[in-house]
Amino acid sequence: MSDSYFPISLHSLRIASIPPFDLFLVHKPASPPVLYRNKDLEFTEEVLEKLRQNDVQNLYVPRHQREDYFSYSSKMVSQTVKDPSVTVERKTRVVYDTTSTIMEDLFVSPRSNVRIQQAKETINDAIELMTNDEEATRKMMFLTCHDYYTYTHSVNVTIFATALMQRVLPHIGGEHDYKVIGEGFLLHDIGKSAIPPAVINKPGKLDEEEWRLMRRHPQIGQEILNSTRHGDPIIDSIVLQHHEKMNGKGYPHGLKSEEIHPYARICALADVFDAITTVRSYRDPLPTAEALRIMRDEMEDHFDWDYFNEFVKLFGDLNE
Repeated sequence: MSDSYFPISLHSLRIASIPPFDLFLVHKPASPPVLYRNKDLEFTEEVLEKLRQNDVQNLYVPRHQREDYFSYSSKMVSQTVKDPSVTVERKTRVVYDTTSTIMEDLFVSPRSNVRIQQAKETINDAIELMTNDEEATRKMMFLTCHDYYTYTHSVNVTIFATALMQRVLPHIGGEHDYKVIGEGFLLHDIGKSAIPPAVINKPGKLDEEEWRLMRRHPQIGQEILNSTRHGDPIIDSIVLQHHEKMNGKGYPHGLKSEEIHPYARICALADVFDAITTVRSYRDPLPTAEALRIMRDEMEDHFDWDYFNEFVKLFGDLNE
């Protein structure tokens, strides 16, 4: 596939909208994209159905039109979530696919103010959907991708952490801005944009220098957000502390127990769970039950035990 194009999900195209970008098709894996529809043509139900009949999952947009696509898609997510005529299934698919595409681009250009803002807006729509519709939360959890990419990991963690957040925060007391917390979940790993992929995906243990570099990603993430003026005390606490452990052996500051912000404790659970239940280049994913068992038996002093018990119940309820 030529680097001149990037894939988009059919779900990110809203029926009766007029995309301000060209749409291309790939007929064979090794063949170049060919023009399917010119920009400024209405995307209709008939067009969508024809694509589905031909088992088309993705279309392609020229990279020079990427800003047109991301501006369009972030608006379409909001319209779709608020549209009572759209099914919950479609809403969740639109939110997941569009947020993943935005995050993929953000990890390439992590200091893009525009892309960070679009990521925040789409995840705000996701949080609104999940907090107002229990069925949407269930469907979002079923949608999580099991192939590990840093950008899909960020979306998966947000979904798991938001589902857990809805269970534990009402019992903590005080006011909680769910949307801003969700932004923190989504951006928790933005500092990994500065870490070489060879280090992130390395099979086996990291050497001392690689580990030193990896341990810096929370602070790098905070620096990126502050430099783009997207820092916030809530977001900062999640970005900086999601690798802290209850036993004080985490990083970057070795915080322990109540020193770790509750939001970061929630994120830490979702972060580890998604990391061990997705496919990596060096190992197969663990099924949910096995992942939870390992987290309980081998990492018990890493997590807030009350939150972990609620996390286990979350998956029990999901399978009812």
